[in-house]
Amino acid sequence: FTYHTKYDIDIRRTVKLRPIADEGIRLMVGNIEACDDVWVVSKGAGESLKALGFSGETHVMTNGVDFAKGRVPEEIVSEVTAGYDLPQGVPVLLFVGRMMTYKGLPLILDALKLFSETGQDFRMVFVGKGPDQELLEKQALQLGISDRCIFTGPIYDRDKLRAWNTRADLFLFPSTFDTNGL
Repeated sequence: FTYHTKYDIDIRRTVKLRPIADEGIRLMVGNIEACDDVWVVSKGAGESLKALGFSGETHVMTNGVDFAKGRVPEEIVSEVTAGYDLPQGVPVLLFVGRMMTYKGLPLILDALKLFSETGQDFRMVFVGKGPDQELLEKQALQLGISDRCIFTGPIYDRDKLRAWNTRADLFLFPSTFDTNGL
């Protein structure tokens, strides 16, 4: 079994009645304990599993990444980012992942509001999709920064993701949820 996400948070988010959610988590831990080998992606992931009642042994097996190293040529970056409002000289901030509030995305937006109050221009690019995207777009609008926030939707092509990484000045990932994000 590979334990690579805090399933209990998703269970509690989906199942609103606490006793039923608790039972679901108990059953999940029981199923995990029935496995011959349990791999976790980090020491912290193992600690999260133990906090749920898991009493077995875990082995840390870090994520493998097949993302090519290095920057993408400028012409490819221009091609991938064409059509987006990304003025030269304006910092580009990037998040790539599921659009979920528990990944710290409201924190990014709150920080960008403060950043904008200093008079500094920026562009915040969110790559991905998820159930909280509409909520996040509304938050950006309420904070008065939606004109500087870009929601591209999901991008699965690794070369296009590399182009976004090349174009960005800073990658933001304030998640306290992820056990070892890719």
